[in-house]
Amino acid sequence: MSLEFRPTIKSINIASEDLTKITLEVKNRSLDGKYDDLRRFSGKTVNLTIIPEYYRYSIPFDKSTNAPTQEYVVNNDGTIDFVKKEQTQLDVDDQGNIDIENRPFEVTKEIVDEFIRAAKSLEFPGNINPRSVLIRIEDGEAIEEIAEDYEMSALTVLNELEKAREYYAPYAAAWDKKRNEVIFQDNDSEETEDSESSEEASEDLTDKTDDEAKVEENPSEDEADGDLLGQSDPCGNEPPEDEADPY
Repeated sequence: MSLEFRPTIKSINIASEDLTKITLEVKNRSLDGKYDDLRRFSGKTVNLTIIPEYYRYSIPFDKSTNAPTQEYVVNNDGTIDFVKKEQTQLDVDDQGNIDIENRPFEVTKEIVDEFIRAAKSLEFPGNINPRSVLIRIEDGEAIEEIAEDYEMSALTVLNELEKAREYYAPYAAAWDKKRNEVIFQDNDSEETEDSESSEEASEDLTDKTDDEAKVEENPSEDEADGDLLGQSDPCGNEPPEDEADPY
């Protein structure tokens, strides 16, 4: 049995070299209906994986224009772009700092996961396909089974999934503002596989046709003898040797 809820890490107390006390606080309703299951874990050792509820990123802003100097763009066709704008003002203060500040932003894990699942036309960097992993987890497949397909440990797959979430967090935030306008195209990989299969089938058919043509061009000895004996007579009767030409 497993249990999932969304607590806040309230405190971490290193009581001794062998004992660390971690206090989790749940203010949301993610434990509703799960208290009995939680009590069953009381006093038992559990395997705990901590995944952040929010993903934070920063964007540099030109303070003189109050405009970002770079943007994460999700186009309406589902493609993404990282746009770095030219700085219009390069004022330098007494400490030699350019008039740029990094402003923090955050987006929920739910939105990031929605974006990754929807982004079927994107080629994901990394050692896993996070979209496939998320869909398989959503379908109830155990992370251990998924990890086995990638020949990785379950923890490694989860770490790779976290890297993908962190990478796509700013794109997910941009997509969330216009999600109804974005239409992701189907990934070409499946079409490529189908195309390759069709090409192979076409090649097989061409080879077969060529072989049949060779057979027709080079009839067997028996068929050749039959044609010579038959002299185009459909019954294959041998023509008389001494028959005179009537003309």
